[in-house]
Amino acid sequence: MTTQREFKDIRSERHPETEGALPVPEFMQSLEALQAEIATEKNQVWQRVADGTLSEALLKRLCKEYYYLGKWYTCEFGSLVSNAPDVDALNVESSEHLSHWLQNLADETGYAGDENHVDMKINWAYQLGITDEELLGYRPMPETVGSVFTTLYYMRRTYEEGLAAFGWAGERFAASTNYAKMMYEGMRDHYGIEVENFRVHAYAEEDHGDAADYLLRQVAQTAGQQRRIRRAIEHVLIGRNARTAALNRWLDEPGALRK
Repeated sequence: MTTQREFKDIRSERHPETEGALPVPEFMQSLEALQAEIATEKNQVWQRVADGTLSEALLKRLCKEYYYLGKWYTCEFGSLVSNAPDVDALNVESSEHLSHWLQNLADETGYAGDENHVDMKINWAYQLGITDEELLGYRPMPETVGSVFTTLYYMRRTYEEGLAAFGWAGERFAASTNYAKMMYEGMRDHYGIEVENFRVHAYAEEDHGDAADYLLRQVAQTAGQQRRIRRAIEHVLIGRNARTAALNRWLDEPGALRK
């Protein structure tokens, strides 16, 4: 006797992907509130570079942390390019999302006029006397690993999650701190080196951050998109805030500050 299988009817009257979305301006305001709630730590290490009191040993460690960030983030840019929602536009010039990430990818990898951004960090290391072996053998903080790979996870999922994680919670938030200008001027004035990586990021990240906010509004239309965006931003900011707190604990170490 043959047993006939019955499949559950998956059709539903509820459509959570399209129902219950907030108006986009209201949703974006909720993201600002979320950022203010989570990103509570202020990076004191940047401040110590800015006033020249961070020890050379910790400055070298910070450089190795930035190399780790740049190496992994730069390698993942292709995900945002390939997932751009207007990838099928008539041409590149008529796209917005694709154009932005193509330009960003070209900038990061050294095809837009500035040096490759990973190489910039390696050159900063050389200025501090750090060898290739030291960079390759460096073990980053757990909070750095968690922060980086949380962002990379969302960059590989949906486009809106990648844009939210890297662009809005990443580049836009970083630009708001003015860290690049503090780092560039601090090392120039107090450590005798001009680091191209921070000179470039002082102007580039503000532009990229503004674009991320503009583009995110276009893909935050449905309840499903808003749910995914909010989750990505929440997780990335939690990781970034934990990393900032961990960096600040460096300053409690003996010899952390120079006189």
